Amino acid sequence: MLEVKNLNVSYGPIKAVKGISFQVNKGEIVTIIGSNGAGKTSTLRSISNITPKSGGKIKFFDEDITNLPSHKIVEKGICHVPEGRKIFGNLTVEENLYMGAYVKKDQNEKEFEENKRQVYNLFPRLEERKKNDGKNLSGGEQQMLAIGRGLMLNPKIMMLDEPSLGLAPMLVEKIFELIERINKELDTTFLLVEQNAKKALQTADRGYVIELGKITKEGNSEELLNDSKLVEAYLGV
Repeated sequence: MLEVKNLNVSYGPIKAVKGISFQVNKGEIVTIIGSNGAGKTSTLRSISNITPKSGGKIKFFDEDITNLPSHKIVEKGICHVPEGRKIFGNLTVEENLYMGAYVKKDQNEKEFEENKRQVYNLFPRLEERKKNDGKNLSGGEQQMLAIGRGLMLNPKIMMLDEPSLGLAPMLVEKIFELIERINKELDTTFLLVEQNAKKALQTADRGYVIELGKITKEGNSEELLNDSKLVEAYLGV
């Protein structure tokens, strides 16, 4: 579904991503793990073409999307839920969901309502607070809203950047349970960037380890969870 080849991202003289290649197949949950500053966020931002690439190619269903404008990439069905949630704080929950459907503004009201109902079924708390401004939600509720807003697109793939960041352990469990549920029930593919390596690998089918802008290891989640060096470096054991 998604193929990244020899991706490079630079900020002036600093090379944040150094020629990485990976792929995500339809229906998978794939995670990229690594320490803070390893290049994870830059990778997602370059796929969405928010951050310019200094080299490489990106294909989506064999179509070259390397230089497409960001809004056209969204229209292809690639949803990016950024680090820090980036919800619209002065808009209500329901208005945030409308913004998620903006690129599908030609859809009829019935389709919108069906998508909204789907989001509320997944996140009942959002329906309870649908008239509340986003800025008045808790961190966990804001993360649910960020994911729900993305689901209004009916995306083919969701790219989640640090969905567990700043959340209490119980909420982290809930978010990862919802990722698995969305993957199974809605057949949504996920590319997940996470510092919580253990939880990410427990949830994902496959993983890539990125260090200082380079992919240093890849494999299925079970293999990576049983890798002694990886466990020592990232899983706190």
